[in-house]
Amino acid sequence: MRNAPVQSVAWTAGLMAGLLFSSPAPVQAAPEPQTDRFRKISGIYPHLAVFGDGGECGIGALLPWAGRLWFLTYPPHDPWGGPDKLWVLDSNLVATAGPESVGGTHASRMIHRESHQAILGPYFIDTNGVVRAVSAQRMPGRLTGAARHLADPAHKIYLATMEEGLYEVDVHSLAVTELYHDMNTPPGPGQRPANLPGAHGKGLNTSQGRLVYANNGAGGVLASWDGTNWTVVYRAKFTEVTGPGGLEGNAPEEDRLWALGWDNRSVMLAVLDGGRWHLWRLPKGSYTHDADHGWFTEWPRIRPIAPGQCLMHMHGLFYRFPKTFAANRTAGLTPLCTYLKMPVDYCMWNGQLVMGRDDASTTGGNPWAGQSHSALWFGQLSDLAQWGAPAGFGAVWLNDTVSADKPSDPFFVAGFSRRVLHLKHGSDAGVSFSLEYDPDGNGHWQRLTNLTVPAGGYRWLVLSPELRALWVRLVPSRTASGVTAFFHLSNSPRAADPGLFAGLADAAIAQPHSDGIVRPRTGDARTLQFAATVVKADGLPTLAYYEMDGTLRLRRVTNTIAETTLRTAFGLREPEFQVDAASVLCIEGTNRFRLPRTLPAFDRPFHSGWPRTIREVVTERRLLHVHGTFYELPYPASGGMRRIRPVATHRKHISDFASWRGLLVLAGVAAGTPESGHIVRSDDGQAALWLGEVDDLWRLGPPSGEGGPWKNTAVQAGQPSDPYLMLGYEPKLLVLSHQAATPVTFTVEVDVAADNTWSPYAQFTVAPDQTFQHVFPEGYSAHWVRLKTDTDAVVSATFFYGLAAQRRIPPQR
Repeated sequence: MRNAPVQSVAWTAGLMAGLLFSSPAPVQAAPEPQTDRFRKISGIYPHLAVFGDGGECGIGALLPWAGRLWFLTYPPHDPWGGPDKLWVLDSNLVATAGPESVGGTHASRMIHRESHQAILGPYFIDTNGVVRAVSAQRMPGRLTGAARHLADPAHKIYLATMEEGLYEVDVHSLAVTELYHDMNTPPGPGQRPANLPGAHGKGLNTSQGRLVYANNGAGGVLASWDGTNWTVVYRAKFTEVTGPGGLEGNAPEEDRLWALGWDNRSVMLAVLDGGRWHLWRLPKGSYTHDADHGWFTEWPRIRPIAPGQCLMHMHGLFYRFPKTFAANRTAGLTPLCTYLKMPVDYCMWNGQLVMGRDDASTTGGNPWAGQSHSALWFGQLSDLAQWGAPAGFGAVWLNDTVSADKPSDPFFVAGFSRRVLHLKHGSDAGVSFSLEYDPDGNGHWQRLTNLTVPAGGYRWLVLSPELRALWVRLVPSRTASGVTAFFHLSNSPRAADPGLFAGLADAAIAQPHSDGIVRPRTGDARTLQFAATVVKADGLPTLAYYEMDGTLRLRRVTNTIAETTLRTAFGLREPEFQVDAASVLCIEGTNRFRLPRTLPAFDRPFHSGWPRTIREVVTERRLLHVHGTFYELPYPASGGMRRIRPVATHRKHISDFASWRGLLVLAGVAAGTPESGHIVRSDDGQAALWLGEVDDLWRLGPPSGEGGPWKNTAVQAGQPSDPYLMLGYEPKLLVLSHQAATPVTFTVEVDVAADNTWSPYAQFTVAPDQTFQHVFPEGYSAHWVRLKTDTDAVVSATFFYGLAAQRRIPPQR
């Protein structure tokens, strides 16, 4: 059902014909905002959800202008226009699609200060809210970047497309000149391609007499153009290109550029300052963005949010970013949180931080979204402190050849209380590495220590929490090959918030409840389906079917076909994992991975079936739900199971989870739970659902559990165990035992970069009848751990993580 306050305005025949239009803005803000009539859940107003018929409906650009908030929706690939809209939101939280909408896949935005116009994609908006649009017939392509003109900035701008098209547009007449052809079609006579490396263009900006363009796919590129020729700056994937002037462009006294990118090692932050490029490296908070095609990296931004301050996000981490950031002035960069959502753009509007996102897409054949849709998020900068605690990983070198006395790029380590460096190389002689740090961000480096790594060896170093360092770097004593310098950084996880999840049934207690299957309906229904299993005090289940619309009324309905389809095609079948005496086993292709166990209640199915294991709940982001723990699971193009990270561990009876109208929906609510800010009860009182936001999961409970690769398992000497997850758990305890009559030596190996390369952490010799315990040093972390033995034996190796470890580790004296 279409929600009444959000109106769709049909295209006009003139727009379809590709003309230019000028018309009044469709909505005027009321003098006194009346927003309390709309329900807000975890920052989401469900009535503001936007829907599309294509494979994607992201919110591509946000801009406060003329007293209102303007934003674009975008599909996956519409370079010639389409049904997506230019939207305007008034202070009463009423959104209207502009009749000037020409559609298309656009995310560019800028403010042209001389003509007093806001420019979003192909739309030019004056200070009275009058909109003019350039049709896709005149300017085809997916517009992703806008920038000031090099020669005539008062009258012209540049607009760039995802397929390397570049246009010059007169801001007054809207005359369009093609400079480089958009490669959605082959160039014709007189048209020229840019022929840049990479694909999937993103950012665009001008500074210091050059135009800078970023490609974030197929290897990527950061390139600059002087008005005649292109120059490759970095051959890596880059996204955002901006500067201290933000959407208006830089003032002469602050004419610098910042560019965000990444490679297989880490996030890259490049700065154009004084005519030279400088490079720093930052951790990745997530591997889900890593696919080479670049589709999963949408859209990193650096946006002003307060005087002197910007908000930056990239690869799963948000930062407070100082507008003063320059080549010799890098202080003030502060990690704020990690996250699961896909932020696309954000700004301050009416005293709130507003974030546009790409919430749920059917692209790629995803059957779980029902219909592509997204929603705005409203909150404060302080709310980000409730999302995931800052944590990440990354390298300055990853199996690289390094030169003697040449420093690595600086790597950011500030704002993380736990920091470990893993260092190894493949040379046939020992190598010493000088570890240096910059405490103040002014480029003055101090030596911390010297680390000598033997031939073909590995060593690690936990950095003291007392070390005041913004950046660290390494300097090798000699040329060496196969060098890896990899960091794991983290903080204590967010504390559990029982009140936030009050009402979810306890998995370990037999109690009346409702659970079942949830999914947005297909077509343009915009409703949520709930095939419920209602378990009463007698323990017997009954079935019921419900639907919920944008007013959040959960109604029992009779729709036999819809209910049957939901229970069969989308039912809770056998789990996509196995549980044995040792731990949880997940198999991906020919690869085996092991994860911790939690409660015995998760060893068996619920009345409604096995809890949902894998589901996409954010566009191009999957959750893995196994044995009471939620994990972020990258798609295979980004590394798949080998690159998961834990989010939260719980003891809740959660049967299913879904994304709908920007919300996270959880099924599994205890009977009798009253309606509340997060609980919606059905009209017949028999069923209920929990509603929140996907990044609420960080407060469900810190990751914890126990298990390992072996439990009274017969093993062969030298044969490695299955990998067992280590990332994201603190503290960590290993318990070893065996049934042999002679001592057994266990070798513990770690995979620090989630790439199936292994390094020896330690060896432990365990006597017969001995139970050996090892507490990993605080701050030490790798992605996976495995073990070998020096003899055939029946052995056990159990890891205790989080709360499970705290109960076993003796208190420090």
